[in-house]
Amino acid sequence: MNETTQLFSLAYLVLPSSILECFEITRCDLESDSVRENKLYSAVVHIYLDERKDLLSEQSDLRPNGFTEPTVIEDFPIRDRKVLLHVRRRRWLDGEGHSVIVNTYPLVKDGTRYSPEFADFF
Repeated sequence: MNETTQLFSLAYLVLPSSILECFEITRCDLESDSVRENKLYSAVVHIYLDERKDLLSEQSDLRPNGFTEPTVIEDFPIRDRKVLLHVRRRRWLDGEGHSVIVNTYPLVKDGTRYSPEFADFF
């Protein structure tokens, strides 16, 4: 099993199922952090996620228009490795050619900036 396959397997194990239902893992990289002297982490795990192409029947008139710029989210470290999620949302064009983003996801607990699982833990 090569390093990329191992990283994909790890990503599927540690990411909440609610994220994996809405986003697909497109790439995983391990970046050595050995260049810094006072390093907190030995490496950085980059997990790249793209929004799945799921449209409701009433949204069938929308046309794909690429992705937004990635949002980088710092996730919980895994052992001594920092984890960064690079999340891209899909953009769509409506019938008039206006760019829209349609889907909203319950990725955070109401009133917090935490995932529902992590907020319930507290």
